[in-house]
Amino acid sequence: MCPVKVHKWADIGDKEKEHMWAAVTDSFTNENMEAYKEHVLDHMKELWRKWRSDLLRYKIIHKKLTLKAAYNASPPDGLNKSEWQWLIKEIFSKREFKERSARNSNNRAQYLKELMPRTGSKPFRQVIWDDLGGNNGKKPNLVDVFYSTRKKGTQLPNAETTQKYEELRETMAKDPSLSQVEVVQQVFKSKSRDRVVGFGGGIKLKDVRGPQPSRVELQTKLNAANKHNEVLANRVEEVQAENNEMKERVSLVESRMKMFQDALVSQLNVTIPTSQAGSEMQE
Repeated sequence: MCPVKVHKWADIGDKEKEHMWAAVTDSFTNENMEAYKEHVLDHMKELWRKWRSDLLRYKIIHKKLTLKAAYNASPPDGLNKSEWQWLIKEIFSKREFKERSARNSNNRAQYLKELMPRTGSKPFRQVIWDDLGGNNGKKPNLVDVFYSTRKKGTQLPNAETTQKYEELRETMAKDPSLSQVEVVQQVFKSKSRDRVVGFGGGIKLKDVRGPQPSRVELQTKLNAANKHNEVLANRVEEVQAENNEMKERVSLVESRMKMFQDALVSQLNVTIPTSQAGSEMQE
């Protein structure tokens, strides 16, 4: 159903995606089906990427085959020889793909095995739906999801998992204003841009954090802020000019008062101390 000979999901055309969506609507019915379209296609994208990774992992790496040997071997089920050879030549053999695979393997290796979920093939979303009230519209927090996906029976299986569980609870209790993404980043030191530790595959930052403004929206806000700052800067210049003008007027008044004082003293032929003269002028 999904095209094979494409380098990335974005290369799949709208016509092909509409065909995939039609396959879903033919099998499922819902009053608000269109409302789920983007979410379903997003999930298809994740499954498609995982499928291609699994082909490399299980059909080549686990069988200890070289890419050349796999290229000449029989293709996996669901693929013809042309599609299989295209994947090996155009995807698995490319330097960028190998570097990304090595980086992902290293990231997985850094995640403690003791903290791995114990849900088997059951998706986290199904756990949330079945066990944490998702079918009743409830939205469990990260602590509940972590516990339900790591527990063995009714207990957490090891000290490492228990420690992380307590860290999650303490972090959320200490600062309830933290988003679940921020809690994850503090407890797991996660730098992932498209995953939320504790929620399993398919859950992205935007699902927990909400939609973020687009570049166009950010640029519009930046332009508005710059314009506002420009107006303020102009107003500051105007105030400074007004202040300078006021100083000049005060200086002119003081100069004229001094001339008046000098003329008065000359006419009276007396000496008036500066402080006294100023006091008398004020009176």
